[in-house]
Amino acid sequence: MKITQIRVPFPSEYGSGRRTNAYLLEGEIKILVDSGLDSEENRRFIRKTLEKAGAWDLDLILLTHGHLDHFSLGAYLQRETGAALMVHKADSEMLADYSSHYSRLFEETYEHAVEGGFDPGLLGEAKIKLITAASILSSPTVYETFTETRFAGGAVRTIHLPGHTDGSAGVVVDEAVLCGDAAIEGSTAVKDLKEEFNSLEKLKVFNKIYPGHERSPLARADIETLEAHFVSRLEEVLHVTKGGATLKDIVVSLYKGINMDQASYRLILPINQVIAYLKYLEAEGHVEKRGRRWHSFRERLASPVV
Repeated sequence: MKITQIRVPFPSEYGSGRRTNAYLLEGEIKILVDSGLDSEENRRFIRKTLEKAGAWDLDLILLTHGHLDHFSLGAYLQRETGAALMVHKADSEMLADYSSHYSRLFEETYEHAVEGGFDPGLLGEAKIKLITAASILSSPTVYETFTETRFAGGAVRTIHLPGHTDGSAGVVVDEAVLCGDAAIEGSTAVKDLKEEFNSLEKLKVFNKIYPGHERSPLARADIETLEAHFVSRLEEVLHVTKGGATLKDIVVSLYKGINMDQASYRLILPINQVIAYLKYLEAEGHVEKRGRRWHSFRERLASPVV
């Protein structure tokens, strides 16, 4: 099974952002793993790229997870090529109604963030911008779900890699895995850090690891570096909360360059990341919440994270 990386641009009409790594698999059938963000320029780009590769007759669009930058251009491709589109069952609600899904997640963040010292007005502004952006992008109207499955006579299979999202999945081809955003060079957004650590362990057995953004492919050493990054971040949280700290205190400490007064939508990712760190540390018995402040019992992790 041949793997070809396609670096789908971040649409210029949306400002600046990261390219999405999509991958074309060619063998018994033609599979596109992830797609990128939808826009007129990206529609032209992906059509030209696939036609040049002789792959406009796609059989399947297989999603590693249900985030817009991985599925929205896929909705266009599905309509144009007639390819089937599949996503893990745990992420299917994102495709069904991304705006509603995102709104529910935002409400959870909002409650923690306001209690933790963030300006409700800025958070409300962020919600409006993010939900509006989500609502104007295409979603597929027809799709199938999977948990773990095989394609192309068993040459391609999926594995569950939760952490980034509940339904994050990897696509395995021989000794390689296309992992979406389960692992990205430097860092990756995490919903559940315990699950993320378990998924990173799964990735270590593969010789080549193809992520959804940035440098590709990665190797086992890159996964170990990512693990070390998360451990370092956890220990930063422990240090900051030694004498007690609010959620805002922790975000400011970990993301020193962040501007609390501008680009309100850019606050959401750092806030969610810190919430994930705190949930992990609380579950492991390393921190405790007292009123609006978090308190740690130690400054270093005393045991392995997995």
